[in-house]
Amino acid sequence: MEFYRQKVELMAGGKSFNNEDFEIDFVVEFGNSSEPNISKVMIYNLSDQTIAAIRAKAYIIMNCGYGMSVGNILTGKVDKAETYWEEVDKVTEIYVGDGSFEWNFKRINKTYASGSTSKLIVSDLASQLGLEIAELNLEKDITFPRGRSVSGATQYELRKLVSETGSRVFIDKGKLYIRPKNKGTVTGFVLNVDTGLIESPQKITEEDKKGNSINKYNVRCLLNHKITTDSILVIESKTANGKFRVVKGRHTGDFITECEVVPM
Repeated sequence: MEFYRQKVELMAGGKSFNNEDFEIDFVVEFGNSSEPNISKVMIYNLSDQTIAAIRAKAYIIMNCGYGMSVGNILTGKVDKAETYWEEVDKVTEIYVGDGSFEWNFKRINKTYASGSTSKLIVSDLASQLGLEIAELNLEKDITFPRGRSVSGATQYELRKLVSETGSRVFIDKGKLYIRPKNKGTVTGFVLNVDTGLIESPQKITEEDKKGNSINKYNVRCLLNHKITTDSILVIESKTANGKFRVVKGRHTGDFITECEVVPM
């Protein structure tokens, strides 16, 4: 693979920026927690007029890669933006929420009829969040003979119902995913020293709530826009070999992707 000609394309507040004309740094978070990820983008020496355009709730899109291989690593809305001086440089620091506005502020008060299923209710709640639904696939579908009432924060009721079905919910690049706990997205990507793996993955052993040992690995590689939440990768290394699912990670402005993976 060709790992040169690093490219950053940023669209913020209706304006476009790239790393040829501007210094851009970033920490883009991703993960399968039900809480939306908050990422940070720093861009240097903008005019006051441009800074004013990057206001709260403005859309942010960031694409990164090498040469012609450029892809999306961040889609969201500005949570807040701050500008400060760092010696001779004026730094604008932008915090970006991945679906956080839709997730945090929607509320519901509704009763579903007897015989309603969890799939029907989850589908209705998900649609009311205003996010694109990338996948809605429950581990099991529960029928409620007496119906079901939901009241309060939409995201809370959604998380509760999804958990009852043995499934999980998360947001990635502005899209909502609801799927069984062990399912991932097949990428067909093989990660090794020739495709960007920087060092052998480090093994971590943790215990789950039942006291069972779980093996995870920390992985560092050159920035790869194909790696995100639930990506299924084949890893070839001295310490980890086989098929793994990405649990969480981050892309950083030094063009490194770090992630935590579990065996499939």
